[in-house]
Amino acid sequence: MSYLLTRGVQLSISSDDPAFFGYEGVTLDYVYATGAWSLDLRDLKKLSLNGIKYSSISEEEKVKMTKEVFEPAWKAWINQLNSG
Repeated sequence: MSYLLTRGVQLSISSDDPAFFGYEGVTLDYVYATGAWSLDLRDLKKLSLNGIKYSSISEEEKVKMTKEVFEPAWKAWINQLNSG
């Protein structure tokens, strides 16, 4: 996966069918992908931002999700990692 990302292939991690599998969100998908493909923080951030960038929401919503939701949450998570 890192190989593809570093070569410009636009990938994201999305849930397949959470209702069928009985879970919400994509946290487990990220955990499994990180372990299976040895992803680093750069990869995780790129995959996350691609999920927003290539989603079907409006451009205005993409900007809002990136700036108001993703960036603060990412910074808080990185700070948490660094403080532990």
